[in-house]
Amino acid sequence: MTPDQDQTVDFRRTAGTFATGVGIVSSVHDDIPLATTVNSFTTVSLRPTLVLTCLRHRSRLLAQIRDSGILAVTVLAADQQDLARWFADNRRPSHAAAFAGARVHRAPATGCLVFSDGLAYFDCRVRDLSDQGDHAIVIGEALSYGPLHPAKAPLLYLHGAYRSIEATPPAPSAARAGRTA
Repeated sequence: MTPDQDQTVDFRRTAGTFATGVGIVSSVHDDIPLATTVNSFTTVSLRPTLVLTCLRHRSRLLAQIRDSGILAVTVLAADQQDLARWFADNRRPSHAAAFAGARVHRAPATGCLVFSDGLAYFDCRVRDLSDQGDHAIVIGEALSYGPLHPAKAPLLYLHGAYRSIEATPPAPSAARAGRTA
């Protein structure tokens, strides 16, 4: 391995110690859907409602998001590992054929596809795109969002593998703890 490859492996291994959630980002343009699995997703702001994801420059989905200006993110449940693997595989068919057999519905604001058995979804208009290194940072303004199946366990990614934990929703009183009127 070259020193540059060693650095890439070391960086990936180090970054892999940070557990992340797993989602699928989708977009639609000229009624052609595309999607890919991501573990780079986070909320950015409550006002306005902004989220962030990162996509490789050579990603077909990134090109489509640039053209369409819209995206949706479905947060995946632990029982959706096969779906996550499928949309992470570059050998899958493109466009509508990739979604065959998946339970999806259209997001209300953009019409992007949402995976119906996920934990939650964010339906977004692109607010900003920034090229950084070998990826683009996509910031979306969530026009609609909500739970799908919040009681399911979440799908996580840690040390290069999918993982899960039991979902334990907070007790009603704990959810309000720390709030002031």
